[in-house]
Amino acid sequence: MVPRQQRKPSSPTNEISLTASKIASRSYQYFRLSSGFVYSALLARWLALYPLVGSKFLAGGIHEFLCYVMVYSATGELFWNLKHYGVKRVQGRTVLKNVNYLYFVATLHFHDDYEHAPVLKSRSYSLFIIALSLTQAYCNWSRLFKPVNRSRKSMWWKIDSIALQPVLYLCEFYLLLLNLQTPNFHSYQYSELINKLILIAFIPMALHAYRKQIALL
Repeated sequence: MVPRQQRKPSSPTNEISLTASKIASRSYQYFRLSSGFVYSALLARWLALYPLVGSKFLAGGIHEFLCYVMVYSATGELFWNLKHYGVKRVQGRTVLKNVNYLYFVATLHFHDDYEHAPVLKSRSYSLFIIALSLTQAYCNWSRLFKPVNRSRKSMWWKIDSIALQPVLYLCEFYLLLLNLQTPNFHSYQYSELINKLILIAFIPMALHAYRKQIALL
């Protein structure tokens, strides 16, 4: 009889590497799950508040939560994108999307005055919240449970690409434009100049990103 070969004990280095890989995988799954949950909670909060207070007082109950959600998801996705791909995809659509979200928060957070900001009383603000919640909840859900190539064949992915994303970025552009036209004590000379330059570049960059999205259909 041929003696059965004994398995060599794994080295401590391999065990540490395997443990670190499992922790990173679990952390990524937790991030995707929690991001999908908070965007779903954002939509649920809008559904609860809007019938009660309408557009006039909506920002008082949801805007701070919206800012926290966007900062959490954007910084987390930037971190994982950098961890998985390094600097190879710094100019990718994922990075562009999350930098855009951080810019939106930086421009429209209004500190403690969001309850009285005329920009946030617009109907486009509600449409922005709805489209953002649906697109990002789906994005995190699909990346958590489905391969990306398979999720692109689904009907929801097509609805997201053809309808929800154009609504999202058109509403964002309108809110940024309205904010530029509405004077407030949070605006400064240099910030207004930066906002104007970004608005000039917003449409070409959004169209370029959308053209790549539609090409995948």
